[in-house]
Amino acid sequence: MRKLSSTILATLLLFACSQETVQRPTTPLFVDTSSSGEVRFNVEVAKTPLELQQGLMHRTEMASNNGMIFVFDPVRPVQMWMKNTKLSLDMLFVAANGKIVMIKEKATPMSETRITCKEPVRAVVELNAGQVKRHNIKVGDTVRHSVFDPYTTTSDRPMPKAIGNPNGPVIPKGPNAIGGPRPIGNPNGPVIPKGPNAIGGPRPIGNPNGPVIPKGPNAIGGPRPIGDPNGPVIPKGPNAVGGPRPIGNPDGPVIPKGPNAIGGPKPFGDPNGPVIPKGPNAVAPQPQPIVPVVPPM
Repeated sequence: MRKLSSTILATLLLFACSQETVQRPTTPLFVDTSSSGEVRFNVEVAKTPLELQQGLMHRTEMASNNGMIFVFDPVRPVQMWMKNTKLSLDMLFVAANGKIVMIKEKATPMSETRITCKEPVRAVVELNAGQVKRHNIKVGDTVRHSVFDPYTTTSDRPMPKAIGNPNGPVIPKGPNAIGGPRPIGNPNGPVIPKGPNAIGGPRPIGNPNGPVIPKGPNAIGGPRPIGDPNGPVIPKGPNAVGGPRPIGNPDGPVIPKGPNAIGGPKPFGDPNGPVIPKGPNAVAPQPQPIVPVVPPM
């Protein structure tokens, strides 16, 4: 029996030693401080129930810039302790938005006293004691790590709500996004208001929320030049699309050049030439040919 007890004790001691030396891979964590700027640490991530329970227990040393981040899902108030933890630690209690809401410096090794944070937190970061003081880390500073963005779940992810109904259903980005539609092909881009710059094309004058009016003869402001539907607007009248309009009726049907041209008749044989005014210089009528009358036989 004594031999069996010795074997069990040796096994437990071997397991404890293995716990002491095990270190998981680290990931970068940054603290944006108001006085020291950005500070980088390399942290192990504890997410599973076993990892959260074990933490840094039984460790006898840790690199100066290393640490561990405990991730809680969903966010909630937490209690930490130093049971079986041989290292003195600084603790940062971090909300879901990455802001530090509480700091515990130089937690006592092996203590079973509960360290309580009443604010709901996403994570607790444990660092070697003295790092908070060394880098002047304060409540309100920001912690950046992959566990904060993206969130591990969407249960507490801030989402947009319907305009005028902040407690209503979530409205996704895109054509129905808060504030207005988004650019075509970029549903997460800046809001494009309705009107001349609306998605799909401009809107009718005086009706910015109406149907899209394409450029061309029906473009906003007036018709466009023939063959250039996106060119500058050409007003109706003498320079209207298709040709000039009747005098006094700039919106009437197009009047071609020639005898009925705007301004007066044109010279015979030159319908596009200069206008010939009436009077002594008026266009002379063409003489009518004389047809001889032949009496019947």
